[in-house]
Amino acid sequence: MKNFKAIAGILLVFLMGAAGGALVTHMVQKAHFEQSILANRKMREEVIVERLTRELGLDGSQQEQVKAITHETHEGIGRLKKQIHPQIEALLATGQQRMEAVLRPDQREKFKKLVAERRADKHQKDDDRGRK
Repeated sequence: MKNFKAIAGILLVFLMGAAGGALVTHMVQKAHFEQSILANRKMREEVIVERLTRELGLDGSQQEQVKAITHETHEGIGRLKKQIHPQIEALLATGQQRMEAVLRPDQREKFKKLVAERRADKHQKDDDRGRK
């Protein structure tokens, strides 16, 4: 019985660590993916117009109109994202605090380091985009 409890405890700790690692990895990958998409907004707009031209047979006038509409739509989405960004950041901060509360001290330090690295990467990408 003692062995079972010890094995179950070790297994539980391992599973919690794996779940936490998977969650952080997912968050980082999602943020990276979103940043790369935002950085390539112009390319996405061109791909949309090219695809619609190919699939719908748009003429030159329609292509220009669709291009303008696509650009205006993406600009509107960008403005909307800027408006809700503080709310998203607040939710992320709350979630991070809640996660820290369930972590052991050694895990908490690693988690804080991961979060700091993610912020630094995000700020660097924001700076890079500002220069373009």
